[in-house]
Amino acid sequence: MKLINLWKTSQKPTLSFELFPARSPKAAERLEKAIDNLADLEPNFVSVTFGAGGSTRKGSYNLIKKLIYEKGLEVLGYFACFGLSPGEITSVLDSYQALGLENILIVRGDEPREMDDWEPHPDSFLYASDLMAYVKPRYDFCFGCAGYPEGHIDANSKEADLEFLKLKVDNGAE
Repeated sequence: MKLINLWKTSQKPTLSFELFPARSPKAAERLEKAIDNLADLEPNFVSVTFGAGGSTRKGSYNLIKKLIYEKGLEVLGYFACFGLSPGEITSVLDSYQALGLENILIVRGDEPREMDDWEPHPDSFLYASDLMAYVKPRYDFCFGCAGYPEGHIDANSKEADLEFLKLKVDNGAE
C-alpha cells in the first residue's frame, strides 16, 4: 500500500517504527528479536534507513526484503543520494522495485564517517530535490521527503528552508 493512501484515509493515528541494518552478528540477533516484538504491535509500516554514502546498501536491501517477505510488513525505505552516481541510484531503486517496495523516503544523506578515503561520485546529486526530480518520472514509488520544522542546519533561513521543502514537493514528493 502506498503510504499516502494510508494517511489520506486513516481515521486514527498511524504507528511506525524505524529500523537500521545490523552491523554485527550480535546486533543481527537483537534486531531479529526486536522485529518480532514490534511486528506483534501491528505497525502501519516500518521504515528502514540507508547508510551514509550507501554504506549499508546491502544490509538495507536485505532488511527490507525480510520485512516484506518474511514478516508481511509494509515498508518505507530511506534512500540517500549523496555520493551515488545516477547508475547506482537506478540500480538500487530497480532492486527495490523488484522487491515490491512501494514507498521511498528521499533524503540527501551525509558523507560516511567511517570511510576515510571515500569520495562522492562526480555526478552525484547534491540535494534531495535534485534526486526527486531525477527519480519521480522514472518510478511509480510513493516518494516522501524530509522537512525540518526547526530549519535545516545548512539553510540560510527558515524561509529558504521552506522553499527547499516546496521544491522537493514540486519535484514529486507526496
